[in-house]
Amino acid sequence: MTTSTVTVQDTAHPDLAHAAWIADLVDHAALDVASLELSKVTDAGPLDREDAGVWLSSLLGRRIEHRHSASEHLFVDVTTHRAVRLVLFRRDTGVPMFYMAQSPGTGTKTDLYPQLVDAARSAPGPGDS
Repeated sequence: MTTSTVTVQDTAHPDLAHAAWIADLVDHAALDVASLELSKVTDAGPLDREDAGVWLSSLLGRRIEHRHSASEHLFVDVTTHRAVRLVLFRRDTGVPMFYMAQSPGTGTKTDLYPQLVDAARSAPGPGDS
């Protein structure tokens, strides 16, 4: 691996340093939850959206970083450093099956997954005011 002096100099800028810190946080969270056992969940449907990070951040009032592919979502709470991984298996019926793993925590109030689902459920639907 080679290093670049441009990268080192650029990260000295506060905005770039913060962006690098966020990227590092998300990378570590992805590694942490990738090794955890997945559990089937039935209430994750509302979280399966491309804009989930921005949307959930606005609903929860704190920054939720979101990375996704066609078959997976990763949510990272920047404040608590907690993470949730959702894996989707799309079926012919059109209704995907969801499996979830989340960072370990103490007590249910600190679990990130229920906070995400509760926020998504409480959000007004399209056309609601």
